[in-house]
Amino acid sequence: MEPAVFEHGDVYMRVDHEIFELFRRNVVIGSYRAPLNWIKVRADARRGGTTRLHFGHIAQLDEPIYAPKTDPGRLLVTIEIPTTDEPLYGAYFTRLAQLSDRPIGP
Repeated sequence: MEPAVFEHGDVYMRVDHEIFELFRRNVVIGSYRAPLNWIKVRADARRGGTTRLHFGHIAQLDEPIYAPKTDPGRLLVTIEIPTTDEPLYGAYFTRLAQLSDRPIGP
């Protein structure tokens, strides 16, 4: 399978051999790497036209890969994106949900 790559602005994400990796161009420390089946991403809409994407590990195997921020579970990395870009990220996470046979949240 070809790597599933997403690059937008200063954010670079990819899945290769079922490992998810997140890098931010302007941040040396703070990359995130985990098995695709373990990751969760929670979206938190903020004032001022920004959305925070919080990355962490799932607690239950049937958790959605991407959802509105609904739980305070352990979150390891956060990136801030323009809210107008959220559909681009959401489409990528939908693709990852299909690759990992996991649901997308409400």
